[in-house]
Amino acid sequence: MICKNYIVTGEDVNDSMVMESSAYISYTIRLLYHFLFNNGFSREKLNTLHLSLHEGNHELVSHKNLMFTEHFFVEMKHCYIKDKISIKSCFFNSKNECCAEVTKEVEWFDVIRKEVIVAPKQIQQHFNLTSKSYLLKNSLTSK
Repeated sequence: MICKNYIVTGEDVNDSMVMESSAYISYTIRLLYHFLFNNGFSREKLNTLHLSLHEGNHELVSHKNLMFTEHFFVEMKHCYIKDKISIKSCFFNSKNECCAEVTKEVEWFDVIRKEVIVAPKQIQQHFNLTSKSYLLKNSLTSK
């Protein structure tokens, strides 16, 4: 489990000051990059390894709006790694109420060969295999 605190900014909201769908997706990917960075895989290191992440499908289930300047945290609940990586993140407000859930698919892409590849073993080792899913090792909690 990985958690990270944020505040809804002006870039995240629509004209009604409600956080937009695209912001939820952005925070989900941002949290994955925080996890990778915490385990020694900064964006620069990924570039050196000629790896990038390509975003795929996503599903957003919204339960309650997050508003401009509201404090919230994102928790990456689990991550399935097969041909694609499927991440599930939950968004909680300051009252610890689940406001939204995002399920996002990403794929590793080899920039030199210009093809989608399976997760590299050096990155896979930071995930624990239990039943059908990889659970994230090392918690990154800043709440």
